[in-house]
Amino acid sequence: MQEKLYPWRWAILIGMTVLLVSLQFSFIVPGGAAILVMQHYQCEPMMFSMIMSIPYFSGVLFCMAGGVLADRMGLGKVFAAAFVVSLLGALARCFSADYWTLFASSFFMGMGVAALNANSAKLLRLWFPGTANSFAMGVYTAGMSAGAALAIWYGSRVAAIQDAWWFSFGLMAVGVVAWFAVYRKHPDGEHRSVEPVGTYLRVVARNWHVWAVAIVALLVFGMTNVNGSYMVAAVTALMGDPSLTAVAGDLSTLNTVIACVASMALPVVFAKLFKNMRAPFIACLAGTAVCFALVFFLPYGPTTWVLFCIQPVLMASVMPFTKMLPTLLPSVRPEHYGVVGGIQATFQNFGMFLIASYVISPLAIAATGAVDGVPYYQGVYVATAVLCLVAAASLFLFPNVRSSVARKIADEQAAAPAERAE
Repeated sequence: MQEKLYPWRWAILIGMTVLLVSLQFSFIVPGGAAILVMQHYQCEPMMFSMIMSIPYFSGVLFCMAGGVLADRMGLGKVFAAAFVVSLLGALARCFSADYWTLFASSFFMGMGVAALNANSAKLLRLWFPGTANSFAMGVYTAGMSAGAALAIWYGSRVAAIQDAWWFSFGLMAVGVVAWFAVYRKHPDGEHRSVEPVGTYLRVVARNWHVWAVAIVALLVFGMTNVNGSYMVAAVTALMGDPSLTAVAGDLSTLNTVIACVASMALPVVFAKLFKNMRAPFIACLAGTAVCFALVFFLPYGPTTWVLFCIQPVLMASVMPFTKMLPTLLPSVRPEHYGVVGGIQATFQNFGMFLIASYVISPLAIAATGAVDGVPYYQGVYVATAVLCLVAAASLFLFPNVRSSVARKIADEQAAAPAERAE
């Protein structure tokens, strides 16, 4: 089918991606400056982990509301309110003098990404209703990896933690201004719901496929957080020399850069090669599982680098696949994309908040009896490999959807004459 070439579509994609990069940078930068944060705020590692995860918990609480309100009031108003609250949270963090002020400001910073993740599939489905949708979603999800990579690189080099807070605020301000500069109302409208909220919520809530794609998001995005949380420390432990942490950081950066490039390119390739999504989705998850299961059982060397270069190619394809699912389900109407995306994003944020720290780590400790060192990280990555396989099994909870929005629209157009004839 022919792509609809809406004006401003690429500008809107760039705007939302820049905004996601700035938000992700602001969430992750404490991880790069972990020692400074713990020293400045006098907090232990467990309390520090709460700072890292609390923006995602904000998404757990507000993604659903962001999707519902977007379906009712429109994307522009919801984004404006959420992004302003998030920016004010980043400003408050610059003046945080104690741990709990830092905690509260980090919570409010999560409002922006809650609204963006809840409605990203709906927004890109509106502006890219055809062959370019897969690429657009890949560019957007690459923003998560790019923001994290920049945050770790910058945070590990900053001299004072307040400098990191002010730089984050400035970057978020640029992202918010860029968004307001490029956002336009869609020329064909946004498929807003005119039903009472309770009515269409019941319709959506009774659709098991909606909850199935939400479970996939919980597993996939919870799993993607493992590398960001553990990779540098794990590779350093495998090398056996704490002075080589910078080398582990270089490997982590390379892993992230590959993920950024692959997340843009591979969804487009798979959309051309496969009519349906399940086969490439399962292949990528299975390949990721193999990489994770092997990497820390082999001595450090070229094989370590090879496995950590293959893994992001496979994993990066899975993220845009997951985010496209709400708009690919045949049983979901366009006017419900926001609330379905909100449900999925709620589970996505819950997975990022919960799985790495509160599921994978305790399982690794229970299995190995270690809390650090190579045995512990072997447990972490084997548990993550098992999670990959569970995610692959969860793909059978809903129909084998098309591999792209373009193919789904073609199916709908082909079915329309038959429906009119009936």
